[in-house]
Amino acid sequence: MSISIRLGISWAPSFQTSEPTDTLVLTGKTYFVDQRLFPPLTPTTPTSSTISWAFAGTRSSHTVPNKPGYTQCSWTHLVSSVPFKKEDEKPMDEGILGPHPAWPDNPIYALETGRMVNPDTGLMTDYKEYWQDNDAKEGEEVVFWEYGSDEIGPEDRGFVGIVGRYALGVGRISGQFWTWRAEKGEDGNWKLERSVLERDGRRRGWGLLNLEFDSIVLGTTTVDDEVVSGRGFDGEGEEPKRIWVLREAWKAPAK
Repeated sequence: MSISIRLGISWAPSFQTSEPTDTLVLTGKTYFVDQRLFPPLTPTTPTSSTISWAFAGTRSSHTVPNKPGYTQCSWTHLVSSVPFKKEDEKPMDEGILGPHPAWPDNPIYALETGRMVNPDTGLMTDYKEYWQDNDAKEGEEVVFWEYGSDEIGPEDRGFVGIVGRYALGVGRISGQFWTWRAEKGEDGNWKLERSVLERDGRRRGWGLLNLEFDSIVLGTTTVDDEVVSGRGFDGEGEEPKRIWVLREAWKAPAK
C-alpha cells in the first residue's frame, strides 16, 4: 500500500522530463486510484481543476528475478476519464519500479519504466515516471469502495480509495466522468482539495469518508450512494443512486 506523488514523467522518443500535473496515486493490496490533474488556474480557486487523466482499477506485482530492488507491476483500468475504445475493454499498463537514479539508496523514491497509453495521443508509448512513495503509517486505514461491475461496464462505474489521510474518488455516471480529492486535517475532518464535477454540488461517495472503520465488514458491507445535488443530469428529477460495495479494508501494520 502506498501514497504516491509523481515528481516527473517523460515519453518516448524524446524522454524529456517534466511535471505538468498534480498527480496522486493511492494503492492498496488489490485496488488503486490514480488522479492526474492540471493545477488550479488561480490561487483563489484551489479546488477548481481540470483533468489530465484519472482512472482506477486493480493491480498486481511481483519481484523481478535476479534484480534486487526491482518490481514488475501491472495496472488494469476499470474506469477512466479517457473513454475506452470498446465497452468491454480493460486497458492495462505495465511497468518496472526500481531505484531512482538521483537517490538510488533511498526507498522513498522510485523510477518506473514501461508502456502505457499516452492520454495526449491515445497511443501505447514507452515512458519513464519518477515517484515519491510513502507507506501508510502503522494503524492508518486502507479502504477501497466500488460501484458497478464488469457486467455493467466502464460507463457506469466508480471507485473511492482511502489511504491514511488521503482520499480519491473517480467514476462515471451514465458516461459522464467525475473525480475529487480530499485530505484529513488535524481535527479529523475531511477537506475537499480538488474536484472536477459534472454538476455543481455533486460529490459521489463523499459520505464513505465518514464511516467508522469498525462498522464495515469486507464482503458484506454495501452503502447507498449519497447524492449531494439531488437532481438528474437533465436538471430535473432525482439523480439515480448507486450501491457502493466494500472491496478492500485493513489497517497498515507495523514495519
